[in-house]
Amino acid sequence: MLAVIADDFTGAAELGGIGLAYGYTVEIAMSVNPASTADLLLISTDVRSGSESEAVEEMVTVSRALLPLKPQLIYKKVDSVLRGHVMAEALAQLTVLGLTKALIVPANPALGRTLVNGLYYVQGELIHQTHFSADPEFPVTESDVQKRFSERVNRLTIQPHYGSFSTADIIIGEVSDEADLPAWVERIDEQTLPCGGSGFFTAILDAHTGAKPKKTAPVSLGNRRLYVCGSAFGASVELVRRAALAGLAVCYMPGELTRSGTLASNDVTGWAAEIGRQWQAHQQVIVAIDPATVARDTGVAVHLRNTMARAIRLALSNVAIDELIIEGGSTAAAVLREIGVMRLAPTHELAPGVVRSKALDNDTLHITVKPGSYRWPPDLWT
Repeated sequence: MLAVIADDFTGAAELGGIGLAYGYTVEIAMSVNPASTADLLLISTDVRSGSESEAVEEMVTVSRALLPLKPQLIYKKVDSVLRGHVMAEALAQLTVLGLTKALIVPANPALGRTLVNGLYYVQGELIHQTHFSADPEFPVTESDVQKRFSERVNRLTIQPHYGSFSTADIIIGEVSDEADLPAWVERIDEQTLPCGGSGFFTAILDAHTGAKPKKTAPVSLGNRRLYVCGSAFGASVELVRRAALAGLAVCYMPGELTRSGTLASNDVTGWAAEIGRQWQAHQQVIVAIDPATVARDTGVAVHLRNTMARAIRLALSNVAIDELIIEGGSTAAAVLREIGVMRLAPTHELAPGVVRSKALDNDTLHITVKPGSYRWPPDLWT
């Protein structure tokens, strides 16, 4: 067995899709399943949406729970642009797993994300000059990775794959092109916790299997779809706006529900009923949040996704859908927990990072998830 601990749900699903391409049996779970027989077990922790202390506690718990399964490899999936509590989590996991260093290779040239001379670029642009600077929970305002994290980690270094290996607790590997990824795989030893994005994980599977990935067979998705868009990225917000202007069924969260604090259950019930009415009329509905109605107060992001999750649970009790399609890792985790889906088996990779799964807790439901910063596949969003 290979095991992955991911800090959000879409990250776990993304690596699950990659595992499918290599012929692995794959299971995604919200906690460690000691009875799992999967070749690749992915644990979605959703720690990116919590506090640092909560993230560390959860990573310690999951790491300890994995040890009795004796996986051949434990991989820590982190955000490709290092949002979240990456450093604190990695240091805690080193202690639990009895390892001396964490090798973090987050960049993925296939997605236009590179780390060169200590600076992080997205599509050739310094990351602090991109939409990642406006992330509602982890805005990236510094492109120099050493400066960004040096205050949190005393023994941290950024280096290329060649030359002498640092003795630091955490090594962040530079990546300028895809040839750098397998070179970093060669630097992993028995005292190293490999961490990173999908590109580094793919390179590890290349080395582990000696084979190249194959695309999963095409699939025809059901037409009765419920889209849940929890992403705050500008491109996604604009797509939803255009869909509404084109006359498609878009059901925005009412403005009075967007404020964090006490929430009357009948308010959510009313929105859920409207989602149901729209779905009965159109058979495809987009549920989203209009950023113009959202106040930037503390805790609003958690409030928004929890409110959306409650509304989706109530709506699904009255409609029979074929496909639940969710954008955004934290939103996906909130919705799935609310509707009682704790284990999934990925069946198709529709596009890089966009993975369709069968809910093991619900035989009739298929769930597709997409990271907020990734593009929609044309056949999924038309």
